[in-house]
Amino acid sequence: MDKKEFPGSSNPNRFLCTCIILLLILAGITALIVYFVYRPSKPHFSVARLSVFAITNNVSSQYPNLLCTSMQFTFVLNNPNDRVGIFYDRLSVYVYYHNEPITPPAALPPIFQEPAGTVALSPVVGAPSVPVSGDALTQLTADRAYGVVGLKVVVLGRVRFKSGPFKSGWSMLYVRCDLAVGLKKGGTGTAVPLLSEAKCLVET
Repeated sequence: MDKKEFPGSSNPNRFLCTCIILLLILAGITALIVYFVYRPSKPHFSVARLSVFAITNNVSSQYPNLLCTSMQFTFVLNNPNDRVGIFYDRLSVYVYYHNEPITPPAALPPIFQEPAGTVALSPVVGAPSVPVSGDALTQLTADRAYGVVGLKVVVLGRVRFKSGPFKSGWSMLYVRCDLAVGLKKGGTGTAVPLLSEAKCLVET
């Protein structure tokens, strides 16, 4: 009498492979659903306020083309994610004029931003003697005489996203804010007007 065979009993390896493939497909579908529900959007940066205390040629130095700079920016960080928090770490901010750094890097503290949260930072940046090219110094003098100075603020660091117990890996953060600042010669010491849109480019 022939033995009755059950489906898959003739090839148990094929049955096992089929189960594994089905599990992988289900896991992939689940991961895809979670990604589309919780996928994080990049944070939004903007500059709300700028105070310039000094941005002048350091004439007291024996070396030419040294710039004395001191300024304070107020950044507003918005988290557009309703379900995802953001960790910021190893943050530093620089200021550039005509693609030349006019401040040394200023370190910012680590931050955790709640979902849909807003954080404001007001770092002070600058140094008494920053070397710049003669062309940059000449152009800065001309821009201040005209009353408009273009500055580029750069924030570097890293971010990771948190949703419930799950955390992403760290990814690099690059923020660039191109500003047109109303700044005449002798007009330092107070908040200066921002003449351009103060939103920033954010890359992660």
